[in-house]
Amino acid sequence: MNVGELFDSFSCLSLRTLALAVRNPSKLRTYVSFCLKRYDELAGKGLPPAGPVRPATNETICLPAAHTGGGMSFSDLTILARVTKVKRPRAIFEMGSYDGLTTAVFLLNAPPCCHIYSLDLPPASPSDEADLRSDAELVASRSLGSIPKAIGRDNYTQLLCDTMKFDPSPYANSIDLGLIDAAHDVVHARNDTIKMAAMMSDEGLVFWHDYGGKGSLRPLAEYLEALGRRFPVYRVPETALAWTKAKDLKRASL
Repeated sequence: MNVGELFDSFSCLSLRTLALAVRNPSKLRTYVSFCLKRYDELAGKGLPPAGPVRPATNETICLPAAHTGGGMSFSDLTILARVTKVKRPRAIFEMGSYDGLTTAVFLLNAPPCCHIYSLDLPPASPSDEADLRSDAELVASRSLGSIPKAIGRDNYTQLLCDTMKFDPSPYANSIDLGLIDAAHDVVHARNDTIKMAAMMSDEGLVFWHDYGGKGSLRPLAEYLEALGRRFPVYRVPETALAWTKAKDLKRASL
C-alpha cells in the first residue's frame, strides 16, 4: 500500500474499517476504494453526473446470467446494454476483452447488422511488464471469449494486439459506440483515448471504465477529469463509467 492509499484509508477510518482490516485485510483496499468513490460522487467531486441515454419505457435489455468478474458490475453492464439498445450502433469497438462479458452484452443488445470488435493482448503476452503491473492479475486470469462462447454467440471479431501497437486507421470514423477498458495507467489511457477518437463517428459515444477508483486507479480518474476541464465528460451515477460525445472528443487536441 503506497502513501496515497494509506491516507485514503485514514480518511475512511472507523471501527468497522479497523475490524475489516483485522479480519480480512485483503478486502480492505476494495472497501476503502468503494467508500471514497461513493463519497466523491455524493459530495459532487470529480466529473459531473449525467446519463448517456433515455430509454423508452417499453424498452428491454438482455444481460448474461453469469458474472465472472473483470471489474464490471451489473450496474455498469446495465448502462452499456441500455446505450447499445437505444443507440442501435452500426459498429462497436471495445479495448479490453477479458472474458468477453461486455462483448456478450453488446452482442445481446445490438441490432443484427452491428459488427463488434474486441481488442485484447495476445495470449502469450507477458503480464509482468512495468507498464502493465496494475493489470497483471487480470491479464493472467482472463479467458478470452468464454462468455460469448457460453451463450452461443461468435458473430464478432476478436483482435489480438497491444493497444500501444494497434493501428486504428482501418476503422477511421466508423465506430458508433466505443469502450475503453484496457490497461489503466495514464500512458495507456491516453493512447487508447487518442486511437478511439480516430475511429469514432461524429454521432457516437465513448465510455471509459473504472472512473473514480483510488490507489492505482487514481491517475485514470485524474486524466479523465483533466479532459473534462476542456470539453464535456460525465460520470454515470452509481457506476464506474465515464462518457463523452465522440464529436467533442474528436475535436479536442489530445
